[in-house]
Amino acid sequence: MTRILVLGYYGFGNFGDELILSAVQNELTSIECEAVFVVNEPGQYTSPVCPRHTLVDRHNLVAMRAALRTCDYVMLGGGGLIQDVTSWRSSLYYLGILLLAALHNKRILSYAQGLGPVRRFWIRRIVRSVFDRMILIDVRDDASRDLLLDCGIRTQDICVSSDVGLAYLVALSGEPVAAPRRASRIIACVNERFGWTPEETASFLDCLGSQSFAQLDLVVLFPSADLAFTRAVQDRLLTPSELIISPQPLALLDLCSSASLTVAGRYHMAAAAVAARSPLVALAYDPKISQLADCCGFDAFQPGNSPQQAAQRVRTRSIPPVTEESIERIGRTRTDRIARLKTVLERRNL
Repeated sequence: MTRILVLGYYGFGNFGDELILSAVQNELTSIECEAVFVVNEPGQYTSPVCPRHTLVDRHNLVAMRAALRTCDYVMLGGGGLIQDVTSWRSSLYYLGILLLAALHNKRILSYAQGLGPVRRFWIRRIVRSVFDRMILIDVRDDASRDLLLDCGIRTQDICVSSDVGLAYLVALSGEPVAAPRRASRIIACVNERFGWTPEETASFLDCLGSQSFAQLDLVVLFPSADLAFTRAVQDRLLTPSELIISPQPLALLDLCSSASLTVAGRYHMAAAAVAARSPLVALAYDPKISQLADCCGFDAFQPGNSPQQAAQRVRTRSIPPVTEESIERIGRTRTDRIARLKTVLERRNL
């Protein structure tokens, strides 16, 4: 049976990456293959849902060599793995494994992959060298495709689908249900990288809450990065608030579906609000959030906006949920992506 080694930033406590892990596992269950997922600390996971799926410790060099030697394919498994803003070393890790695999006659591919920003010329050269060897290039958005084109990748070889975590949340949410929204409930996920201080962030949320005497739920999706900042924001709030740490995907969808407004300071918080059809505004600390906003039609504030101006803009406008047309389009990209991977594997195994 075909064996795929799947690379990702799995096992580090980030809701988004764990969601992507679940999503890729879910999509691969419909394909006749064995999948080995490269993770941090495999012991933290229960047995994979699919008996054909296993885990390997990314820090165990002996196990990694064995996994690479026995696989037929190596796949970038979603998320924004190739970028050099937070660290160039991360890109070098994934690109290095892919290049090593290609040199050992393994077939390599990307799956719902986000790319960029990539500012260093020498990393762009490696990106071109690696992606030129791929038998399937599937990216999550137009910006990732455009970056590959800038690197010199062949146009006809790039497929644009959607973020695999977003598509998974849409699938979990199912058909829209006319559930009542609490007019006085705001769900917010905040992130220090946006650039506002705890005082400024609290001022923004208080301005939103004061209009409707709202209850505020502060959701933390990446505790090691965001918990301290979120607590600092909570300490400065005048609006009554509750802290919710690392909810499960279905619980997060329930929170968003009952909210009158979701404030998303993380990409997959915005994804959950899209899937739950929640009125949504985002704090775009990263271009990927602006790209998602452009795709789905919600407002995304950029760093440099003052908290008061941003709050005034939200309060004076009607914030509609994402359209069903956008939701349906995301669902189709998931179906098409799985079909493309099946076709590639079947063609290569003839």
